[in-house]
Amino acid sequence: MHKTLSGLTLALALASGHAFADQATLSALQSAGVALTEAQAQVVATAEGEALAAAIASIVAANPEAAASIVAAAVAANPTLAVAITSAAVAAAPTQVAAITSAAVAAAPAQAAAISAATSTAPGVASAATSSRMSTVASSVPSGSGGGGSSTASPN
Repeated sequence: MHKTLSGLTLALALASGHAFADQATLSALQSAGVALTEAQAQVVATAEGEALAAAIASIVAANPEAAASIVAAAVAANPTLAVAITSAAVAAAPTQVAAITSAAVAAAPAQAAAISAATSTAPGVASAATSSRMSTVASSVPSGSGGGGSSTASPN
């Protein structure tokens, strides 16, 4: 009887591990001062794995100015999901890539290399960097008709 009770207790503890982890994420977000709607809180509390990363990304998309705080809290509560959470957050708010990456690395320093590698190749980051470079190149091209003739190529 004692072995059965111990076995059931262990099985229950193992089965509820995700619920505790998800509640930890919700508590971490709330402790960080992240304003969540009731629906967002419900999704975070019930999500697991990649679904949790997607839930965090949707919160980041809704609050890009708080992206670093959101990611720091979520990664601190789920260091094993640091790369997935960070990548999803960067895709949701590519203009915040530096702040998000820095917050994630601070929250999970053991994952620093993987986080940095993932954020440098995350969807949205390349296009944001490309459009940033394109606007820089376009703004450095001289305009007007000073000093060198026309822009039409000579047939010679």
